[in-house]
Amino acid sequence: MIRLEHIAKRFEGKEVLKDFSYTFEQGLRYAVIGPSGIGKTTLLRLIAGLTLPDEGSIFRENGLRIRMVFQEDRLLPQLDLLQNVCLESGPQADARRLLSCLGLAAEEASLPGELSGGMRRRAALARALCAKPDVLLLDEPFNGLDEAAKHQAFSLILQEMRGKCVICAAHDLSVLESYQTIDLTK
Repeated sequence: MIRLEHIAKRFEGKEVLKDFSYTFEQGLRYAVIGPSGIGKTTLLRLIAGLTLPDEGSIFRENGLRIRMVFQEDRLLPQLDLLQNVCLESGPQADARRLLSCLGLAAEEASLPGELSGGMRRRAALARALCAKPDVLLLDEPFNGLDEAAKHQAFSLILQEMRGKCVICAAHDLSVLESYQTIDLTK
């Protein structure tokens, strides 16, 4: 469980989040929606502990393993896909299985620079899932994916994160119908 109480965050005087409170429960999936610049990425970074709130408190259950898939893939260019996915200390067998589930089995020895943006997005997702997180934060995870790859990734997330918490910030809600919606415009 992660609880945010009366969170406020400002950047250069601009208030991005104001008096935001919410409790994220294990086993549930959440879609954070709103137009660009409303604070979706900031909210995910606050939950992950990468950014501190200007006001309010964040309570995380002890021992929660939180992983985030950022808007950009953040793969290390000098490592092949298998090495990148194993960075999260997952065993090679898990990494290979996840890459295969995402249609990347033939690319495991490829460097990120040799792949399309959609392939890199799927590899970044595999890396986060390989760590077996309790909470998975997804920031626009389906950008650059065609419909088939998007549904493939969504199915894998459902399978791997069963009973765990998924919080997804996205503009494309086509695959997030079953997620509880948090609209930051309200």
